[in-house]
Amino acid sequence: MPPPVLWRASAYGCAEGAGQGRMTTGASTTVDPTRFQNLFPGLSQAEALATLRKPLEALEDVSDRYLAAAHLVNFPDERTIAALMTCAADDHPAQAQRIARRKAVESLARLGASQALPVIQACLNSEDVYLVENAVWALAELQAQPEAVTDTLLQLLKDGRQNRRVVAQTAARLGIQEAIAPLEALRREEDPLLVTAATAALARLTGNKDGLAALEDHLLHPDVTVRRAVIQDLMDAQAFDALAAIAAAPVSPVFRLRGVRHLADQQHRQGDAQAGVLLPLVDRILLDDPAAVTLVHRYDAPPSLDFLVQELYGTDFGRVYLAVATLMAAANADTLAALTRSFADRGWNDYGAHYHMIKLFGWLGNPQALPLVREALANRRPQFQKSRPAAALTLARLDPRHAETALQDAACEGSFWELRYAALMGLEQLQLPAPSATFADSDWLVALRAEAMASNGPAHG
Repeated sequence: MPPPVLWRASAYGCAEGAGQGRMTTGASTTVDPTRFQNLFPGLSQAEALATLRKPLEALEDVSDRYLAAAHLVNFPDERTIAALMTCAADDHPAQAQRIARRKAVESLARLGASQALPVIQACLNSEDVYLVENAVWALAELQAQPEAVTDTLLQLLKDGRQNRRVVAQTAARLGIQEAIAPLEALRREEDPLLVTAATAALARLTGNKDGLAALEDHLLHPDVTVRRAVIQDLMDAQAFDALAAIAAAPVSPVFRLRGVRHLADQQHRQGDAQAGVLLPLVDRILLDDPAAVTLVHRYDAPPSLDFLVQELYGTDFGRVYLAVATLMAAANADTLAALTRSFADRGWNDYGAHYHMIKLFGWLGNPQALPLVREALANRRPQFQKSRPAAALTLARLDPRHAETALQDAACEGSFWELRYAALMGLEQLQLPAPSATFADSDWLVALRAEAMASNGPAHG
């Protein structure tokens, strides 16, 4: 891969050189959809069903039906599927129903409700392009019969109003060979999101992966939307040679970790997973030292401390990593004070800044932040789950004498594999053995990490 172009991130304004790109909606992002699917744990199935059936004029808020359609994914039974199918078939033009219909299609796909395919296929003819996008994505999730949807998908590939990126992905997932010619045409478009999706789809349909190396260059694109999206394209194309480039891409660790994990799982199923290759990449992402990330921005003037702290709230992690690296390099007595003030003001409730501050507390090495770190390790709010593995590693760094019990507990917690894996890293950092339960972890990658630690000493009994 050629060296990256450094796009200037002004210390006084927005990044220069970054294009707007085309933001795709939820159906085609690379965020784990299950992480946030139960945001209303107090809402019962009966209440959600009643809300979904409530007359439009009786709704208290325009989003009520949408929220009910989203929440019903947590109740996979015939009543839920029937209600969602009714909602997905309702073409009432009111905004409350339009957004609920889109979400109902998505929820049906997440539930694996193949009986809903006729209803979903009917949505492909809608004038609502967002509904069409969700329906196209749902076809692939539910493995629709290619012959039933080929003609429609080929038409959509030529329709510039549609999200043709998602159409390309679905055509490839369904193995529609007739899409090869229109996909070749998409590769000549100016929109990089179309180019990369078409390239990945062609690799999947033809088996020819010669064009995938060019996709890696887009991991350093000035537009963060493109950088995120191309990770999905590399996943779709099974681009195993891109693992290291994905791990170093200047995007959120959530996107990088999902990309690496997806490809690692593919290798594991094929019997090709190599601990010596995969574990260092996962370790690198979870440690998330900006020195291990390929930066694509630079400052055109020395930034102030206040500016750098404010940058932690940004959504372009390429810019955020530049700020983190600068804060680490220029740290002084004022740095921790500025971070803790900002944390108390609003960082505690901004999951992006929260994550970066928890990491920075560890890099700065001052144990004054320990109460915030321990609180982050125990924080179970869904949006803040990214901070828990970061807190485990920061705890090991800031409190090596007293971190063992908390890390052992985290290594055996059943919530999500990233936390257990990071807790093992923290224990290894302290030269402590892996708990014996982790050798039989339900997640093969966590168990592999525990086995890699075994040479450091015996497991706990």
